[in-house]
This record gives sequence, C-alpha cells and structure tokens, in this order.
Amino acid sequence: MNKYLLVGDYDCKEVVSTKKEDYIEVIIPFTGNDNSLRFGIGHALEKLKENGLYPTEEGIDILSLASLIYLADTRISRSLHSQDSWTREIAIEIPVFHLEKWVPLGELFTRKLNFLTGDRWIISFKKRDKELSEKPKDDAKPPEFDAVTLFSGGMDSLISTINHLENHNKIALISHAGDGYTKNAQSKLLSCFGEKYPDLYPLYLDLWMVFDKNIIPGGGIENSTRSRSFLFIAFGIFAMSGMKGVSTLEVPENGLIALNVPLDELRIGSHSTRTTHPFYLESWNRALNGLGINLSVLNPYWNKTKGEMADECLNKEFLLQVIQDSISCSSPHKARWSGSAPQHCGYCVPCIIRRAAMNKAFREEKDCTPYLIDSVSEIIANHAKGKGVQLRSFQIAIKKIKEQPQLAKILIHKSGPLPGDSAYLQELSEVYRRGLLEVDNFIIKNSESERQTQESV
Repeated sequence: MNKYLLVGDYDCKEVVSTKKEDYIEVIIPFTGNDNSLRFGIGHALEKLKENGLYPTEEGIDILSLASLIYLADTRISRSLHSQDSWTREIAIEIPVFHLEKWVPLGELFTRKLNFLTGDRWIISFKKRDKELSEKPKDDAKPPEFDAVTLFSGGMDSLISTINHLENHNKIALISHAGDGYTKNAQSKLLSCFGEKYPDLYPLYLDLWMVFDKNIIPGGGIENSTRSRSFLFIAFGIFAMSGMKGVSTLEVPENGLIALNVPLDELRIGSHSTRTTHPFYLESWNRALNGLGINLSVLNPYWNKTKGEMADECLNKEFLLQVIQDSISCSSPHKARWSGSAPQHCGYCVPCIIRRAAMNKAFREEKDCTPYLIDSVSEIIANHAKGKGVQLRSFQIAIKKIKEQPQLAKILIHKSGPLPGDSAYLQELSEVYRRGLLEVDNFIIKNSESERQTQESV
C-alpha cells in the first residue's frame, strides 16, 4: 500500500516519481514536448475555439484539476493501495491562475471528493503564472445557447435532449466517453438527432481523456472510476466559461438514481454511487460561487422517476424508436463473460430501473433493448448469486416501503446529507417511494406474465 501526492506541472515535460517518508510524490506534466496541453485538454481547447468558444483561466483550471483527479482515480489501484480494498489516500496539488480564489476552497473540494469516491483526498493549490486562455479576435461574440446539458448516451440524457429539441432550443451537449462502446452509443444517438431535427442539430462537445497504463509508477489500474462525474461536470463548466446566454449546466438524472438510497444494509459505502446526489451537486455550486463564476449545476429531473421521465417525454414515439441505442447498464462489457457482445445485462440496478421505466412509459409496447438476461423469473431464481442479488435487494426495499411508507422520509438520508427545506425533502421521499413502486410494478407484471406463459405450455 502507498499514499500518493500528484503534483501538476506546466514546465516539466516528463513524469518524475520520488519516494518520500510515507508517500510517493509524482510530478505530472500538463504540457507535451510540443508545448500543447496534454490529456485531451489542448484538443478540447482547439475544438471550442473552432466553434467560437474561449474558456477562461478558471475554466481551464477546473478541467486541469479534474484531469489530475481522474488520472489518480483510474491509475491508483484500490486493491494495491488501500487498507480495506477500497479507500485510498491521495493528495493533489494543482497550479491555478487566480490562487487567492482557490485557496479558501481546498477543504470544500476535499470534502466533495471524499463524498464522491469514498477515498481520503487532500486538495491544495499553487500559483500558475502563465496565461493559458485565448481571447477571441476582432471582438467576435461567442455563440449563444438556450441550454447546456450533459449527454452521456444514457436514457435520461436522451430524454432530456429530445425535450430540448422538441422545444426548439439551441443546445450544447457535453460528453465524455472512456470507452468505445459508450462513444459509439453517443454517435448513434447524435445521428438520429440529425435525421429527426436537422435544423436544430446540437453542438456536440466531447472530451476523450485516457492515460498511459503506467503513468503513475507502481500505481496500477483502477476501473471503479467514481470521479468520472467530476470530470464530466468540470468539462461542462470549462466549455460554459466561454459561452454567453446560458448560466446553468444541466445534469439530467432521474430522482431515484440521483438519491441512490442503499437498497439494503449491504449496499453502502463503496456499493453506493453518488455521482448526481443533491449534496454533491450543491457542493459544485458552492465551489463555483466561491470562484466568482456565475454558473450553477442543476438536475432538472430530481423529482421524477425514470418512468415518469419517459412517460412525459415530449416525443415518446421517437424515444421508443431510438431507446435501444442508449446505455443504462452499469457494466455492459461483462456480457463478454458469457461470450456475447457488450450489451445491457438486464439484472444490475440501472438495468432494472430502466426496464421498470419502459414498462411504465410504454405499457403494452415491448422494450426493444436487448438484455443478456431477459427473463425476470431467471433473475429471481438466482437471488443468491450475482445475477439476482440486485433484484432481491429491490424486493427487500420495496417490501419495507410498502409496509411502512413513512420510512421513505428517513431512508433518503442514508446516502448522504440533503440540503433543503421540508417541502423539498418531502418531494425527495416521494420520488424515492414512487421509484421503488415503479420497479415493483415491473416485477409483478413480468412475473405474472411469465407464469401464465409457462402454464399455457
């Protein structure tokens, strides 16, 4: 086990690793031999420049911080460098242009990352003297947008995009893909948007950030990638810092997943992701306010279940046509273990919520998404194994909430602190309850349908 200190540097050209008393210090160069910014940052700057967008110094610093965090998260193995197979100790030191704005926020970023990834972070800053932002030539005005939204290629971001296009909004889509399968899904959906809404085709801004496997000496590889949402949101803020006419970065996610209340006592800590949790998004807004950036991060669907989002989509017919190209599965690549191509497994938590949403929104319509395990009875039969554990956890949570509905007001606090007044908390408890009942309806309907099919054979 090792503790790591990663230090970002704009002058050094190669990684330098030094063993200290109780930690390993690694200097990470942000510029290559050609003086261009590494890790996809330089490419992102060029792409925005092509579209008349010039991020500010603060925008660049936010993305640079996110890149170093994402590097640490993906290149420091939990199995090699944690005492409990999960919690790592990682320190980050990042050069920033306006040091006086960042220093008071070190503790906030540290607390936010501890909450997000389950590790022990220390975030600190040092002065960056070199200016990195460019100014538009000839006083050219940047393009204006009605909305900027994250676009993961998932079902929720698909619904959000359709709604904006149906409202004739000029939108920018912010994307990040760490693998070819996700990138392919995004490309397919963009092609569908182009065919359906040729006069409203959104600006698509994507960040492809990957690192050499051995960039951190002895660090190893880590696939849990809990910091991906930090990078995702940071890229959106980076892009928006050069925009006009819009001040909200939308993070579309249904309320049940955003809360991600542990379904049973075993689903806590490392098993409970917090990528769109209200506390986490509010932490972003506090950081932006502290930096003097007039932007905010908002989940417009915080009080909707996934089924409600689909049912209220402004073009349900088009949604049904393209839904199979979106990705909800937590790990579509595990299908390869069964000799199949990457696809939805059908039995993880996001897949179950997706299937329940399709059941609510389209009722008599069939879900055209291919699932590795389609039979609910087969999933239930494997309740003691990996393929059935998640559904069994849902059944436990559903039983609890049906017997004692008032528990929803208590359980929503189990995944993290919730800012807001009593009316807000009441809405959160209600979306949690409705989300579970949505899954319950799916299980009951499919179990009964499969029973009737077996009896007729």
